[in-house]
Amino acid sequence: MALGDLVLNETGSIDEVSELSNDASGIKNEIKLTLKGTIRGVEETTKWTYRALVRPDGSVYGEGTAVMTTVDGDVLNLTGAGAAKTAGPGESTNFRTMLYAHTTAAKFADLNHMGLVGEYDIAPDGKATNKNWEWK
Repeated sequence: MALGDLVLNETGSIDEVSELSNDASGIKNEIKLTLKGTIRGVEETTKWTYRALVRPDGSVYGEGTAVMTTVDGDVLNLTGAGAAKTAGPGESTNFRTMLYAHTTAAKFADLNHMGLVGEYDIAPDGKATNKNWEWK
């Protein structure tokens, strides 16, 4: 595996967290998040909704969908999943992710058939960063 260019670079914050369940499998939350940044140098805004399961062993698994809109009016639909370990007090949660995009925008059409490998980190105050690279 080789990583290519940085494709997506965003920052933002969590808008809302709702607890969906708390049982023997762990605590499942729904998270709504807004990120802003660039995709291949074009300014964009992404709205995510994902579910994260914090398991009793301290591992975290999350998956969700998003809609990204660029300043040029292009729309990309994203699907992603990631894993992390539970953060300690005052620490960030550091997910390692895979994202898949789908769009009808010609300038981003090559993203329809590739995976993006990423780092999605959430600080204790709800601030988030997301970086994704092309997986060649």
